[in-house]
Amino acid sequence: MLRDWQNRCIKHATETYTQQTGYLMLACPGAGKTITAAHIAKSLIDNNKVDYVVCFSPSRIVCQSIEQTFEHVLHRKFNGRLGALGISRTYHSLINTTELISDLSNSRVLVIFDEIHHCAGDGDSPSNVWGMQLLVTIQNLATYTLSLTGTPWRTDTLPIPFARYTDPEGNILCDFSYDIVEAIKDNVCRMPQITAIDLQHVVVKRNQQLQTYDNLQNLLEEGDVSYQAVIKHPEVIKHLLSQSVEQLNSLRNSSPNAGGLIVASSYLHALQIQSILSGHFNKESTLVSCRLDDSPELIEYFKNNQSEWIISIAMISEGTDIPRLQVCCNLTDVTTELYFRQILGRILRVTQTQSHFAYMFMLAEPKLVEYAKRLDEAVPGTYTYQKSAHLLDSIDNSTPKELPKKSSSSNDNKTSTGLDFDTLDTNTHQLGSKKKVNELVLSSFKSQILSSYLNYA
Repeated sequence: MLRDWQNRCIKHATETYTQQTGYLMLACPGAGKTITAAHIAKSLIDNNKVDYVVCFSPSRIVCQSIEQTFEHVLHRKFNGRLGALGISRTYHSLINTTELISDLSNSRVLVIFDEIHHCAGDGDSPSNVWGMQLLVTIQNLATYTLSLTGTPWRTDTLPIPFARYTDPEGNILCDFSYDIVEAIKDNVCRMPQITAIDLQHVVVKRNQQLQTYDNLQNLLEEGDVSYQAVIKHPEVIKHLLSQSVEQLNSLRNSSPNAGGLIVASSYLHALQIQSILSGHFNKESTLVSCRLDDSPELIEYFKNNQSEWIISIAMISEGTDIPRLQVCCNLTDVTTELYFRQILGRILRVTQTQSHFAYMFMLAEPKLVEYAKRLDEAVPGTYTYQKSAHLLDSIDNSTPKELPKKSSSSNDNKTSTGLDFDTLDTNTHQLGSKKKVNELVLSSFKSQILSSYLNYA
């Protein structure tokens, strides 16, 4: 059964197509955009407006999910073969558009763009191959276009194809909008609770000198320490995992199939997290990455079983539908608002067997805290700052003047998990140069709880 907002959107889109050929739908992550798009396509087909549907999406995993949804709604194959009503493809396939151009020129086709912000282009950026090709070859050839987004902005300020802008600041005019505030009120999405964990006492030793910092912001701004280095520190990983594991354990007491997502910054980082999760917490996990050819199958298997944790490197960010995910441990080094919202969206989808709360644990990185506070303003609620009662007064961070040389049998640079992390590149994607820190000691944490609650009064 369709939700009220979906019925309203389908009706509005059908009416709007009598006056224009393009339609932009904004619906918050987890609200059910894909099934709504499938019913809009069905309406156009039933009314003899189009004969075929082409869907584009960011990844192969999302592409497969769209194919399944459209086959279920249209009651026809959606694999592009003989007798099918359409096809689901990735944006990468737009590099070769000759066949598509021919089909659009000779057929009545609805073209659907899932997460349309992936196609942003300004005409100059080399990363906008899809966007420019879309603008030039598809916009005027498709009978109708349907653009979907849960995050209608880009932090790089590039314009989004098919979007109408209300002012030079780039505010997008959507044909239909269904935001997270409405979704939570309607019990369509879970209530997010975001815990930002700050550092209470940090001693950095550099060139035999000690410097202490009392929060993460000061450490990053004044301590010549990169955020990438912080999130890869074993003690930081252990602390964030402890919060996340405890929360998921509690949820699984009443919902045994509840799952947790850990977002890592790199493949080596994911292996480090997986080792700590296993060795320190005795928790098994599934690791998915574009490096692993079987990742789509692993995600599908995790989606349908009751295992606890899945670790992802840019594989489960948007459009990937795993409704049982309810806890997220955010350890990625990507700190844009777009990615923050996408990750949060993975744990917001409501299910009948789980509570209506979603939990994210992250470090109190200044930009991430800003995004969480902004969400807290959009979804009226409370902000609670919790300071640790057990503060560490001092710590001995001294090291020998001469460190032993490395050898193939040396374990000096291995963590207690037994993995060698010497090769970890803590400067990957680093925006500013940072001096190498000989040793970073992180101790005692204080938590900032950003809880998003609706005010029903």
